[in-house]
Amino acid sequence: MKKVWSMFMLLAVCLVACTNIDDLEDDVDALKKRVTALETQVRDINSNTEALRELYNEGTFITNIEEKSDSYTLTLSNGKTVNLYMKNDNNLLCPIIGIDSEGYWTVLYNKNETPERLTVNGQPVKANGESGKTPTFNVDSEGYWQVSYDEGKNYEYIYKEGTTDKVSATGDGSAPAEDKNFKSVTVENNELVLVLAGEDAPTIRIPIISDFECSFAAEDLEQIQEFSAGETKEFTMTMRGVKNTMITAPEGWSAKFSKEAGKENVLIVTAPASSAKMMTRATADNSTDIAILATSGKYAMIAKIQVSIKNRTDYKADFDHGKDITIGGITINNQIYSDADIQILDATDADVALDTYFSATMSKPVILFLTGTAHNFTTTGVKSISNDVIIIGRYDDEQVTLRPINCWKSCKGKLLFKNIKIDLSDLNGGSNAGYFINNAGVISKGDFTDICIDNCLIANVLKPIYYDAAQKTYFGIDNISVQDTRIEVNAIKIALINIYKGFNLGDYKTFNFKNNIVYSQTPQEGVQILNWATGNIPLSDGVLSAEIINNTFVNMIGSNIFFRYQKGTSLTISKNIFDVSPEAEFGSYYYSFLESCTPQIDVTDNIVYGLTKNWNYYHTSSLVKEPTSGNNITKHATAPITQYDYVNGIFTLASDVAGYGATIE
Repeated sequence: MKKVWSMFMLLAVCLVACTNIDDLEDDVDALKKRVTALETQVRDINSNTEALRELYNEGTFITNIEEKSDSYTLTLSNGKTVNLYMKNDNNLLCPIIGIDSEGYWTVLYNKNETPERLTVNGQPVKANGESGKTPTFNVDSEGYWQVSYDEGKNYEYIYKEGTTDKVSATGDGSAPAEDKNFKSVTVENNELVLVLAGEDAPTIRIPIISDFECSFAAEDLEQIQEFSAGETKEFTMTMRGVKNTMITAPEGWSAKFSKEAGKENVLIVTAPASSAKMMTRATADNSTDIAILATSGKYAMIAKIQVSIKNRTDYKADFDHGKDITIGGITINNQIYSDADIQILDATDADVALDTYFSATMSKPVILFLTGTAHNFTTTGVKSISNDVIIIGRYDDEQVTLRPINCWKSCKGKLLFKNIKIDLSDLNGGSNAGYFINNAGVISKGDFTDICIDNCLIANVLKPIYYDAAQKTYFGIDNISVQDTRIEVNAIKIALINIYKGFNLGDYKTFNFKNNIVYSQTPQEGVQILNWATGNIPLSDGVLSAEIINNTFVNMIGSNIFFRYQKGTSLTISKNIFDVSPEAEFGSYYYSFLESCTPQIDVTDNIVYGLTKNWNYYHTSSLVKEPTSGNNITKHATAPITQYDYVNGIFTLASDVAGYGATIE
């Protein structure tokens, strides 16, 4: 205890004036023993007080008891473990805590005195029930006892009854050496018998039933169990001698024992779906407790854990309250989109088609807030986008699934995604299914300005996410942004962003690819992040500024060049991790510019691992040869990823690559 040690230091300094060194050493040793005794005694008193509170609860019994030289360790039917200490240290004036026959806390300072009730604002304190409080004791820096009734947040001094005299913890030795918190603690006929100190104190008898238990693991009891909406967790319980059980759970929650063979003692808990009642904070009442009432003959016990829904962001509520929502650097709010067609759609019970919200003549922007993970949101046939379309997963802790059947044509406006799983399984190269977003319907220059994908999962990529159909009448897009997104690739020789042989390259101004995880379970050759193909003469020079920063690429092999463009102003490929595990029989190239130009290039600070051939800065066909120092890159000595979870797209980075790769949670 810091306060007790401060008292020791103060007294030790005062002793410096002593002239007899032997006396000084004796005094210091005695003081050290006194400080140690005080620390032990405060621990014992608080432990005993907590134990008494638990043992005094009606219906409590003991499932296990361990007797030691000066204490008992008791495991109770509610899963808690408490310690009872039977004896005070010598020469300490310590309060002896008890409970009187009416259930009030009492304190005794000397065996010749009568126990008095502990009070808060002049009122006696119950040991249990709704008004029950458990006192916590402390010793201040001057050696006086203090008591708290709010778990140690605030302390007040203990005064001798009828006086203003503080109770000293280091008295003159008047406290008898054999003072005890209990007159006796014995085990008799499968009962723990506590005879408390004090004339009016009751005797407490608690049954010991060692062959009956229903309990959660200790770590489950110590913290609130947080769930995402709709999430299921399993809890393995200790069950002995249980004949019957009854389970209660908060509204919207499901709790039941597994019926799987060998898992009969596993409790399966499922949080409510988004449409059910949500709770963001658990408190000690039955609205947040999952409780199991177990019975065995005449005995019963209750095992409890507290559950809560994680604090969640409701983007629709934020929008309604005028808050900004940022998607790929673009801000939306209800002032900017005051005239938008705003819809809340739920796929909890069935698939939901979004076809009616797309057309070649959209009169106003569309904002879709989607919820429900049991089914998909779909589109059938080719869809045209001719105004701003913004699609947001409503709650940040659930990611709904959008599964288009055919491509979407970018004609005019913006296309923004946030917190969506975009499943591209059906876009496999069939008719009108060779890409997701198709630049095949731009009305005039500058009409379609942005594609932003933010905090999404793009699953089963088989064909390009964006494709420029390469006609002279089609114009490009000002900004393409992909960030904080997982991209699962299941195809070789594919460009995620395929500008192909676009004519109007001057319309492509910025490309931002940041903090993404791009992965495949097996090494995929020829995967490109962005590609402009050879064999065409554009009508305008490329002015693209591209940033590919802090991404993690797993089993992506740029043998067909990660970034290929005709002519641009800048290219940054930095702080990325490229891991090919196991090693594959390929080389890999970062970039190639097809026209001689002088862009600002930074592609020197990345981590690469795997491949039996070289990692290279630029392809031999590139007309930009920076950096001039050479094109071979040193592989990292050890794997930058320590754990590979291809199913969920989670890759644990090694400690020595901090600052590199994606940090998606």
